[in-house]
Amino acid sequence: MAFRRTMPQEELRSKLTAEERARHETTYQASRGGHFPKPDRPVPGTPQGQQEG
Repeated sequence: MAFRRTMPQEELRSKLTAEERARHETTYQASRGGHFPKPDRPVPGTPQGQQEG
């Protein structure tokens, strides 16, 4: 078998599980100058915690 210098990205992605892909997902943020991990977003309908008053 011959040595390959490069691997197609699709072949690399196919080896990852859905959880691994989600964990390494990034978004481009021009104001910060590049790709960064996605910020955690609140899930609609979940309580935000008790406010002390």
